[in-house]
Amino acid sequence: MDKNTVIGLVLIGVVIFGFSWLNRPDPKEIEAQRQAAIEAVRQDSIAKAEAEAVAAQTAAAVPDSLKQVSDYGQYGLLASATRGTEEVVELKNSKVQLKLSTKGGAIQEALLVDYKTYDGKPLYLFRQGESDFNLPLRTVDNRAVDTRDLYFTPVGRTDSSVVMRLAVDSATYLDFAYTLLREDYRVRMTVSGQNLHALFPANMTMQDIEWSQRIRRQEQSWKFENQYTSTYYKFSGDDVERLSDSKQEDKKTLEERLHWVSFKDKYFASVLVSDGHFENNKLAQKTAPEGSDYIKDCSMSATFPLDVRPGTKAGFTFFFGPLKYNMLRAYDKEVKAEDNLDLDHLVYLGASIFRWINRFMIIPASTFLQQYFSNWGLIILLLTLGIKLLISPLAYKGYISSAKMRLLRPQVQEINSKYQGKDQETMMKRQKATMDLYRAAGAGPMSGCLPMLLQFPFLVAMYMYFPTTIDIRQQSFLWAKDLSSYDAIFSWTTHIPLLSDFYGNHVSLFCLLMSISNILYIRYTMNQSDTGQEGMAMLKWMPYITTVMFLFFFNQNASGLCYYYFLSSIITVIQYFSTRFLINEEKLMLQLEENKKKPRKKSKWMARLEEAQRQQEAARRQQQKRK
Repeated sequence: MDKNTVIGLVLIGVVIFGFSWLNRPDPKEIEAQRQAAIEAVRQDSIAKAEAEAVAAQTAAAVPDSLKQVSDYGQYGLLASATRGTEEVVELKNSKVQLKLSTKGGAIQEALLVDYKTYDGKPLYLFRQGESDFNLPLRTVDNRAVDTRDLYFTPVGRTDSSVVMRLAVDSATYLDFAYTLLREDYRVRMTVSGQNLHALFPANMTMQDIEWSQRIRRQEQSWKFENQYTSTYYKFSGDDVERLSDSKQEDKKTLEERLHWVSFKDKYFASVLVSDGHFENNKLAQKTAPEGSDYIKDCSMSATFPLDVRPGTKAGFTFFFGPLKYNMLRAYDKEVKAEDNLDLDHLVYLGASIFRWINRFMIIPASTFLQQYFSNWGLIILLLTLGIKLLISPLAYKGYISSAKMRLLRPQVQEINSKYQGKDQETMMKRQKATMDLYRAAGAGPMSGCLPMLLQFPFLVAMYMYFPTTIDIRQQSFLWAKDLSSYDAIFSWTTHIPLLSDFYGNHVSLFCLLMSISNILYIRYTMNQSDTGQEGMAMLKWMPYITTVMFLFFFNQNASGLCYYYFLSSIITVIQYFSTRFLINEEKLMLQLEENKKKPRKKSKWMARLEEAQRQQEAARRQQQKRK
């Protein structure tokens, strides 16, 4: 490279450097450009966000508008009531606490303050989702709308009353007015409204109603509680009936008018009573799986009178409470005889004579005793003694007859020795001779059964009474924690085929004691009255078989009932042995011998027996002739 080239390159570099130096940017201008770029990016982001928000609002507005159009198409005048926020309204007094929902305007929860479940938890008849009350409405614009889907507005709320209002506008609305009665289990409900002609057809005369409830398990034994759980109903001015409590499913369609419908379990019930009547009734129930938290699912649908005239209203009364017989009976004192509710029939006391005994004897006696004693073990003992005392005069005659049969036993055995053949003719002669002896001595072979026959109506009445009276529920005595349930002293969880199905997975001590006392009593009395006849030899095992059957049958029953039967057996044994000391058998034997010397008129029973024997003998002879 020559000298001139080097000088040229240096000059070019100097020129470029000088140009760059002279044209360099001002620092203030650089900062201004940087801030301008940042602001441009920010404005672009804001514009984009605003555009997205506008697009979202536009997209949301379209479905909401479509929903309003859809709601109006489905609900018509009541479309605005399909939108709202559910709110809970509480009504309460010292006995019951209720929760109502503004969605549907109905009672959704009922808590009984004074009662607990078998495991000590608060006792709810139903909670949210377990009960449904609905009026299927048919509006003037020919829309079918369910009140359960609509939002009501609470008006005039207090601790014991509220009006649930379903409004079309400020001048047109439907009201559900609820009033919880003071210190009571009843709730008054009135269906009314304003300008109903603008909501319902002018020719409307009846309104549909639907009510259902899942009946919760409240007691220790699911199986035993299920036996007393059912749907009850009362015909207007007539009897109380129920759906089958033993079928897995049952339903009925009733054209007759009903006064009320009830979903009841063993000790508690929900009842809907109409001030007028229900028509076109459909009742149904289905049993829940055994051992679950529910017993049955019950439902009813019907119609009731309601029109659109100004001032029209329909009245109802809900009852959510315990099945206390005297309390339910007292409700009828508030109405005329022809308007009796007969809610006391929700307490099953048996039929005919058994209900009569419970209603007029057992319940008044137990009510009286409860005024002075709080221990139900003592009350049951006093009831047992009272019943035994009541039938003792007639029972004593039965024991006299048993003593006569016992004294005649040697003579009966002589007759058996005389006629030892097993052919029919010999057996007929033996039977006739035995009957002649009884008739001549003035002894009745069936009179010894009199004590048991006299006790039988009371035994059956008590069988109806103890499992259904709420008075003994959760009342303890000795080892029994709850006299309304079984008193298990030993239990197991393993399912044993047949044994677990029929006996259960436990041993009830009162049931065991009842069976043992019966066997001891039967063993002694059968030995004392055994005449050695073949028929007696075969029949003597029947009481033992029956007692064993009762052991299986009563093991899951109320321990209070087994305790009563145990006491009854013990007292019967005491009575039996005491009469042995009170009766002078030597004097009685002399009387029997004197009776043989007197001509005696045949009793109607003896005459019928001898006539049957003659007919049997004639038939036997006729049969022999044919051979």
